[in-house]
Amino acid sequence: MMRIHAIDIDLIDDINESAKSVYPDEFLCTLSAEDGVICEMVMLPGTVYGDEHSFLNLWMAPANCNIVGTAHSHPDYCNMASDADLDLFRNMGGFHLITCMPFDRTSWKLYNSLGEEVELEVVSQVM
Repeated sequence: MMRIHAIDIDLIDDINESAKSVYPDEFLCTLSAEDGVICEMVMLPGTVYGDEHSFLNLWMAPANCNIVGTAHSHPDYCNMASDADLDLFRNMGGFHLITCMPFDRTSWKLYNSLGEEVELEVVSQVM
């Protein structure tokens, strides 16, 4: 299992832009990592975005993708994990990002699979 030590700032920006694009619905995707850095959204076909929930079709996940968790948005000003979020966390990898309004670089939190807040180094992997 890969040790995760950082998250890419461009990924955070992409998640926030995606959240804005589906607002007022919740955005949801899976996350993958490379070399210990969470760096990519993995969009699964058939994902449903809703005003109070979203749904992933996990059977659509690519077999060769290193999924390490999820990212989703709350269409309000709270990025705290709900009971439904905690259920998702327990079943989908070790890192879970929640962003909220105003969907910027200060509006997100990262949680582990137990719902405990996690801090990772924020890096830029511009190539």
